[in-house]
Amino acid sequence: MLGGDPYLSRSSACPFSISGDGTISSRSSSRQRDEEEEWDLRWAAVEKLPTYDRARWGILKFEDGGLKEIGIKNLGFVDRRNLLERLLRDGKDNERFLLKLKERFNRVGIDYPTIEVRYELLNVEAQTHMGSRNLPSFFNSVLNTVEFMANYLHILPSKKIPFTVLHNVSGIIKPQRYLNLRPHSAPNNFSPGSGKTTLLLALAGKLGSDLKVSGNVIYNGHTMDEFVPQRTAAYISQDDLHIGEMTVRETLAFSARCQGVGYRYDMLTEMLRREKAENIKPDADIDVFMKASSIQGNETGVITDYTLKILGLEICADVLVGNEMLRGVSGGQRKRVTIGEMIVGPAQALFMDEISTGLDSSTTFQIVNSLKQIVSILGGTAVVSLLQPAPETYELFDEIILLSEGRIVYQGPREAVLEFFKFMGFECPKRKGVADFLQEVMFMAFIMMSLFWKTQMRHNSIDDGQIYNGALFFSLVTIYMNGSSELVLTIIKLPVYFKQRDYHFYPSWALALPNWILNIPFSSIEVAIWVLITYFSIGYDSSAVRFFKHYLLLLLVNQVASGMCRFIAVLGRIPVIANALTYYALLVIMALGGFIISYGNVKKWWVWGYWASPLMYSQNAISVNEFLGKSWSHILPGTNETLGILILKSKRIFPEANWFWIGIGALFAYVLIFNFLFIVALSYLKPLAKGQSTVSEEAVREQQKRVIGKSTLQSRGMNSIYKS
Repeated sequence: MLGGDPYLSRSSACPFSISGDGTISSRSSSRQRDEEEEWDLRWAAVEKLPTYDRARWGILKFEDGGLKEIGIKNLGFVDRRNLLERLLRDGKDNERFLLKLKERFNRVGIDYPTIEVRYELLNVEAQTHMGSRNLPSFFNSVLNTVEFMANYLHILPSKKIPFTVLHNVSGIIKPQRYLNLRPHSAPNNFSPGSGKTTLLLALAGKLGSDLKVSGNVIYNGHTMDEFVPQRTAAYISQDDLHIGEMTVRETLAFSARCQGVGYRYDMLTEMLRREKAENIKPDADIDVFMKASSIQGNETGVITDYTLKILGLEICADVLVGNEMLRGVSGGQRKRVTIGEMIVGPAQALFMDEISTGLDSSTTFQIVNSLKQIVSILGGTAVVSLLQPAPETYELFDEIILLSEGRIVYQGPREAVLEFFKFMGFECPKRKGVADFLQEVMFMAFIMMSLFWKTQMRHNSIDDGQIYNGALFFSLVTIYMNGSSELVLTIIKLPVYFKQRDYHFYPSWALALPNWILNIPFSSIEVAIWVLITYFSIGYDSSAVRFFKHYLLLLLVNQVASGMCRFIAVLGRIPVIANALTYYALLVIMALGGFIISYGNVKKWWVWGYWASPLMYSQNAISVNEFLGKSWSHILPGTNETLGILILKSKRIFPEANWFWIGIGALFAYVLIFNFLFIVALSYLKPLAKGQSTVSEEAVREQQKRVIGKSTLQSRGMNSIYKS
């Protein structure tokens, strides 16, 4: 009778079927078996493919339970969205999803690559001004520029003082450990100066070259010079720097494409080989996701959408990022874009600097928690600096690094930090968060010493000579660059000259020769000022003859540069083109001049450029004039040549004395050549064409109709005349 119950048999949509003996069986289980059988058949077909092809094909599930083989590169936007919705239905699904990824690798005995970062006796020193000289004002900017030039030319001693940012810090950052870097601060104030940013930059291999650095940063036993740290580590800055005209999705996709897939493809192919050997069948969605995120050229799809989802950026994915001149996403969303731009790549070591700026506590917790899951499950390495995190966010970290005045006060487990400070005499009051307590217990005292010194240029070794040679090169480059002033002066005259030339007012040499000859007195004064300031203050050879030879050479260099720039000004005829041509020419001349690339290192197919570069003759002549002087005439122990000749040979400069006059002759020839080319260019080149007006197709057709109509009327008129 149970089988005839009208209620049970009423609805055909009921998920249960009733057998004649009163037992209930699940229709869904039958359907599930059918889906599994279909999945097995389709997977068997995919598994027959070679590993290369198998990595590029997957089985995609649909909402109605259907299955389909699909090329990974053919995944559309809707397919990716549905895939991520199945994998990440709520906030807790990200952890389960990452565990599934790890489990798939573990089943075939593959571990995620991990990075252990060690820093040993890391000391960073900077040069800085004291007090008001550090303030960003126009006066300070001009004064700093003048002082820099005077320091470089050794006219004045540097007024900067050494400031040690990091004092011989050492420590270990282990994989799968989530570290919070906390700087010192006055109470309720997040003051700069602890060395937090410098430490993060040092660990990421991004310290500036103007800093004096000692100690080592080691990745898995390898120092920074043994690999490219920018491909292994990612530094997430405090500043949100993006292309405002790109959308959030485009920004992350562009970053993913530039960073590539890294190690993911090699891990995928090895895993597929082992799964086939052991007859292991993966989860369909996990398989498609892993393949889509590991194939080169396809990394801009799924991995970008995944990053958007875990950072809560889906709502603004297609909104412009924006900048000061273009409206875009909010400040908090822009900060999340900065984070996503780095984590979308394959970097295994993340160093994040104040990533909570502009974010509310809830969003900060969500992001920090997602990053913790990635680090803990997939074996990443991360150091995060936060601005006064909430207690629940602070408790997500495994270890704490406390930094004060460039010194590490504490590095260890988060749970042990209170006991450490209690032992030191600082007990955390009740009802006070641990993070706030650590902020207040740290303090800073600035102790600076002014150290002034006057650098003395010596003449005792080849290294001393290299410094002088660098100063000579700097003088030559400066004189060459000064010639660019002729560009604008010449271009301003060209429109009037072209008009007068077309009317045959005067020949081209009538403009060129006065420009050249009348420039010589001004050039002589300019070079004289330069030589008088630099020659004796730097400490070149004190011989009067060499002083005037030095002056003569630089005067010819100035004339060469002026003639070249006048010629290029006529070639370009407008400032934009002329400037581009000038600086390109200077780049080639400097690169092939023998200082940046010595003669022995110039490639065979570029040797002609070395011999054609006027800077080569300038550098040879001015170096010979200096290093064959009395200041460099002594012989070092263990050698049979003077120190000056050894210096010249070390830079592959011709050491013969006649090379000074060869250089003088070559430079004079270049003066004549460039001024001759200037005259020729003035004679034959025409002004650049102006922009032409555009005519639409409709206007052209209307004009053609009118022409045809007129010709028809004219022909009719002629016929009527003939008939009459």
